[in-house]
Amino acid sequence: MNPRPIAICALWFALLILCWPPVVTALNLGWNDDRYFQIVAAPFLVTFFMYWDRNCIFRGAAWSARVGVPLLAVTASTYLFLQRRPNDNGNVHLALTMAAVMLLAMSAFILCYGLRSFQAARFPLGCLLLMIPVPTSAMDQITAGLQHGSAAVSFHLLQMAGIPVVAHGMRMSLKGVEIEIAPECSGIRSCIALALIGLLAARVGLRYNWMRLALVVATIPIAIFKNAIRISVLASLGAYVNPGFLHGRLHEYGGLVFTPLAIILLVALLAGLQKSEEWSRRAPVSANRVVTLRT
Repeated sequence: MNPRPIAICALWFALLILCWPPVVTALNLGWNDDRYFQIVAAPFLVTFFMYWDRNCIFRGAAWSARVGVPLLAVTASTYLFLQRRPNDNGNVHLALTMAAVMLLAMSAFILCYGLRSFQAARFPLGCLLLMIPVPTSAMDQITAGLQHGSAAVSFHLLQMAGIPVVAHGMRMSLKGVEIEIAPECSGIRSCIALALIGLLAARVGLRYNWMRLALVVATIPIAIFKNAIRISVLASLGAYVNPGFLHGRLHEYGGLVFTPLAIILLVALLAGLQKSEEWSRRAPVSANRVVTLRT
């Protein structure tokens, strides 16, 4: 029986017991605040990607006590030092502590499987970083950016549709109806969900890292566009059909209704990037082709 899986499971279980308080705090944050649900999704992504790349990751596995033990000692000392520091209300201390926990988990992997396997597993293990909560101040700025982007795109969509609209910051006026785009309508939840889907699709469906990054980054404008469509439709229905649309179920669950639009755009972009990869793989073959002329 291979002792490495038993050793890594034992080490990770011991680390979980040691780091239980911050891990539970982070998981509760992800469970109760939709802006942080990537914390809950991260372990599932890591498990899936480790299984997906298992042949590449575990092919060159070897014990690496020379590197793993010092890394474990340093990261454990960092974690214990952070645990003694005073806590705060902005998630900064929790972010630093969870970063130390994730580095502890990576150090344990290096100890049991070595640097070669760690290099092959850098993407799956890198997804552990999603468990580090973004500080509240930074999350508020991200939400505000999505809020302003959704408001601007919604205004232009309504203008393109020929609907008279006047914008005042986060407020829009059309046909006597005043609409305010609140932070709750920024689309942060759908943006995070779409980014996680894009991360999964990029790893499975693309080969080049820069194209994977492009797909994940593209989920941000796609999420803003989807949210702007939702806001524009709700505003139009509320102004010209029934004001109840602004407070009804479509307002509350409208994100789910318009999610297929974002998925379609993401799939179309993925297909385009896959086609581009196919062309780039064929290009060197065509460029190096030798044509022999017979006389």
